[in-house]
Amino acid sequence: MEYLIVQIAEKQVKAARFGASGRRWSLAGSSSFDLDDQQGLPEVATKIAESVIGSPRVILCLQTSLFAQRDVELPLKDLRKVREIMPTHLQGELALPQEEVIFDVLASGDGRYMAFWVKRSHVEHAISLFKNAGLEPAIVTSAAFAWPFLPEIPANCAVSDGTALALLDGGRLSYLRDFGDSDRSQKLFSTLSALEYSEIRLPEQMLVFGQNFEVPQVADGLKIKVARLEQPEELATIFSNSDSFNQLVGMYAVARACQSGALPDFRRGELAWTAGDVKLRKKLLLTAILAGIIILLLFGFKILQYRQVSSDMTSLNNSILKIYREVFPGRTKAVDELAEIKGEIRKLGGASNASGILDILKKVADAKGSTINGLYELELEGRTVSAKGDARSAQAVNDFKAALMPMMTAVDLGEVKSRPDGTVTFSMTATLKEDNK
Repeated sequence: MEYLIVQIAEKQVKAARFGASGRRWSLAGSSSFDLDDQQGLPEVATKIAESVIGSPRVILCLQTSLFAQRDVELPLKDLRKVREIMPTHLQGELALPQEEVIFDVLASGDGRYMAFWVKRSHVEHAISLFKNAGLEPAIVTSAAFAWPFLPEIPANCAVSDGTALALLDGGRLSYLRDFGDSDRSQKLFSTLSALEYSEIRLPEQMLVFGQNFEVPQVADGLKIKVARLEQPEELATIFSNSDSFNQLVGMYAVARACQSGALPDFRRGELAWTAGDVKLRKKLLLTAILAGIIILLLFGFKILQYRQVSSDMTSLNNSILKIYREVFPGRTKAVDELAEIKGEIRKLGGASNASGILDILKKVADAKGSTINGLYELELEGRTVSAKGDARSAQAVNDFKAALMPMMTAVDLGEVKSRPDGTVTFSMTATLKEDNK
């Protein structure tokens, strides 16, 4: 995400572009413009817009002096609800009608809130000016609201850039005052002195920053240490030197506050920023169109697959019907041609086995010759042949055994019994050779 911070002062406009990638920040560039009779704010806005590349999020920081404030205590924790009721809550303290001011709120801890408001006309004028220049701001705020996001700032301290003073309590903004354009150093210490005598507890340390703001001498009687905000080592890749750090660190804090979602925004109600919503809707519309095209392509592909399978099934059925008519020309059309063809194939397979058995029986019958009166029992189980019969003599049985040997691997004679008339009965078991099965 990239942020273009534009900060407007009384006689100067500064612009800086920061890029954020996770926790890493970078400075893409910065510029400064003086405001005078020859170069007003519209001309500066046009120059800034002409140098912008891409689509950064534009944050416009107005002067702190344009904003009024109140410290308010409410029994609410939802900041959204506090924003909704704040105009009604402060109605008696406003010099202008509610519809002519814009509110936002910052939580300062323990049920206390800092309420800020600004004239609608100031915000409308700034938005119109930069929008006409081709650089519409997404957020309108003030840089001082982001001072709690200054790098390595203590949770409890005072902060000043020479134009305003802020107090931080627990890392949150609890007090803010703008000094205007004259006697700023005197106003700084008079404000500190007044705060010391009030109910507000002054912190022990004050940090100052700003390119042309020197560390002021502490006035007699003030128990506060004043030091300059130092540049952290990890920001050396962003700010090339201390001068650059002091000039741009306030805008860097604005970018950090915006990324965290803690930056007050006075583009609300009718002035709410809609350009981002329009871009988002366009992106969503494009995504929806592409998703629709993909769904149609997938649906069309499935239809083609179904038609192809249906065509193949129809062709296969026609082929089976054609084969059925060729095999069984005299039959009427069957309910299931494929099932009938399979049944006939099974029958043919059974007939083939029966034909093999008959061949074996024929060979056995040829081998018995005329000396074997008859075989009254013959069984074939796999390759094993069992037979029972009667013969004219025992020698006839041995001759029958010898005749079977060419087709059998083993022939075992069972009991041979003689009859009164000289004939015999016998039983025999033999095993077929492989080539005879």
